Amino acid sequence: MKKHNVLILLFIVMLSVSFTGYSQDKVNHLLNNSSFKQVIEQTEVQLIDVRTPKEFSEGTIEYAKNIDFLGDNFLEQTKDLSKDKPLYIFCKSGKRSEKARNLLLENGFKEVYELEGGYTKWKE
Repeated sequence: MKKHNVLILLFIVMLSVSFTGYSQDKVNHLLNNSSFKQVIEQTEVQLIDVRTPKEFSEGTIEYAKNIDFLGDNFLEQTKDLSKDKPLYIFCKSGKRSEKARNLLLENGFKEVYELEGGYTKWKE
Protein backbone atom coordinates (compact mmCIF):
# COMPACT_ATOMS: atom_id res chain seq x y z
CA MET A 1 0.00 0.00 0.00
CA LYS A 2 2.80 2.42 0.81
CA LYS A 3 4.47 1.82 -2.56
CA HIS A 4 1.18 2.63 -4.26
CA ASN A 5 0.91 5.96 -2.36
CA VAL A 6 4.48 6.90 -3.29
CA LEU A 7 3.76 6.23 -6.96
CA ILE A 8 0.61 8.35 -6.84
CA LEU A 9 2.47 11.19 -5.13
CA LEU A 10 5.30 10.98 -7.67
CA PHE A 11 2.77 11.08 -10.51
CA ILE A 12 1.06 14.15 -9.05
CA VAL A 13 4.39 15.97 -8.61
CA MET A 14 5.47 15.16 -12.18
CA LEU A 15 2.12 16.27 -13.53
CA SER A 16 2.19 19.58 -11.67
CA VAL A 17 5.78 20.27 -12.78
CA SER A 18 4.89 19.60 -16.40
CA PHE A 19 1.87 21.93 -16.28
CA THR A 20 3.90 24.63 -14.54
CA GLY A 21 6.62 24.38 -17.18
CA TYR A 22 4.11 24.61 -19.98
CA SER A 23 2.34 27.65 -18.59
CA GLN A 24 5.62 29.45 -17.94
CA ASP A 25 6.76 28.78 -21.51
CA LYS A 26 3.42 30.01 -22.81
CA VAL A 27 3.83 33.28 -20.89
CA ASN A 28 7.56 33.87 -21.30
CA HIS A 29 7.65 33.76 -25.07
CA LEU A 30 4.95 36.43 -25.46
CA LEU A 31 6.26 39.99 -25.17
CA ASN A 32 4.01 43.02 -24.87
CA ASN A 33 4.66 46.12 -26.97
CA SER A 34 6.90 47.74 -24.39
CA SER A 35 9.07 44.68 -23.79
CA PHE A 36 9.29 43.84 -27.49
CA LYS A 37 10.24 47.41 -28.37
CA GLN A 38 12.87 47.57 -25.63
CA VAL A 39 14.54 44.37 -26.82
CA ILE A 40 14.59 45.17 -30.53
CA GLU A 41 15.87 48.71 -29.96
CA GLN A 42 18.70 47.76 -27.59
CA THR A 43 20.58 45.31 -29.77
CA GLU A 44 20.79 43.96 -33.27
CA VAL A 45 18.23 41.20 -33.31
CA GLN A 46 16.74 38.78 -35.76
CA LEU A 47 13.36 40.38 -36.38
CA ILE A 48 10.94 38.58 -38.67
CA ASP A 49 7.56 39.71 -39.96
CA VAL A 50 5.76 36.48 -40.88
CA ARG A 51 2.88 38.22 -42.68
CA THR A 52 2.33 38.14 -46.43
CA PRO A 53 4.36 40.45 -48.70
CA LYS A 54 1.19 42.51 -49.29
CA GLU A 55 0.69 43.03 -45.54
CA PHE A 56 4.40 43.78 -45.12
CA SER A 57 4.26 46.46 -47.84
CA GLU A 58 1.44 48.21 -45.97
CA GLY A 59 3.70 48.82 -42.96
CA THR A 60 5.99 46.93 -40.63
CA ILE A 61 8.36 47.37 -37.71
CA GLU A 62 11.63 49.01 -38.68
CA TYR A 63 14.40 46.56 -39.68
CA ALA A 64 12.02 43.59 -39.87
CA LYS A 65 12.69 41.02 -42.57
CA ASN A 66 9.64 39.59 -44.31
CA ILE A 67 9.42 35.80 -44.38
CA ASP A 68 5.85 34.82 -45.24
CA PHE A 69 4.71 31.98 -42.99
CA LEU A 70 2.00 31.09 -45.49
CA GLY A 71 4.50 30.92 -48.35
CA ASP A 72 5.68 27.64 -49.80
CA ASN A 73 9.28 28.04 -48.69
CA PHE A 74 9.03 29.48 -45.17
CA LEU A 75 11.56 27.12 -43.58
CA GLU A 76 13.92 27.43 -46.53
CA GLN A 77 14.00 31.20 -46.06
CA THR A 78 14.92 30.83 -42.39
CA LYS A 79 18.12 28.90 -43.17
CA ASP A 80 20.20 32.12 -43.10
CA LEU A 81 19.06 32.89 -39.55
CA SER A 82 21.08 31.79 -36.53
CA LYS A 83 19.34 29.07 -34.57
CA ASP A 84 21.43 29.93 -31.52
CA LYS A 85 20.44 33.61 -31.31
CA PRO A 86 17.01 34.78 -30.13
CA LEU A 87 14.49 35.29 -32.89
CA TYR A 88 11.69 37.87 -32.57
CA ILE A 89 8.64 37.36 -34.74
CA PHE A 90 5.25 38.93 -35.33
CA CYS A 91 2.26 38.70 -37.62
CA LYS A 92 -0.99 40.64 -37.79
CA SER A 93 -2.67 39.39 -34.61
CA GLY A 94 -0.52 36.61 -33.14
CA LYS A 95 -2.09 33.52 -34.66
CA ARG A 96 0.40 32.95 -37.48
CA SER A 97 3.36 33.89 -35.30
CA GLU A 98 2.32 31.24 -32.76
CA LYS A 99 2.26 28.60 -35.50
CA ALA A 100 5.52 29.92 -36.93
CA ARG A 101 7.14 29.83 -33.47
CA ASN A 102 6.16 26.21 -32.95
CA LEU A 103 7.51 25.23 -36.37
CA LEU A 104 10.77 27.11 -35.79
CA LEU A 105 11.29 25.46 -32.40
CA GLU A 106 10.63 22.05 -33.97
CA ASN A 107 13.33 22.86 -36.52
CA GLY A 108 16.10 23.70 -34.08
CA PHE A 109 15.67 27.34 -33.12
CA LYS A 110 16.49 27.71 -29.42
CA GLU A 111 14.63 30.95 -28.50
CA VAL A 112 11.69 32.41 -30.39
CA TYR A 113 9.72 35.33 -28.98
CA GLU A 114 6.42 36.69 -30.25
CA LEU A 115 4.90 40.15 -30.19
CA GLU A 116 1.72 39.73 -28.17
CA GLY A 117 -1.26 40.86 -30.24
CA GLY A 118 0.85 41.21 -33.37
CA TYR A 119 1.36 44.24 -35.59
CA THR A 120 -2.23 45.37 -35.03
CA LYS A 121 -1.51 45.86 -31.33
CA TRP A 122 1.90 47.41 -32.11
CA LYS A 123 0.25 50.21 -34.12
CA GLU A 124 -2.09 51.19 -31.25
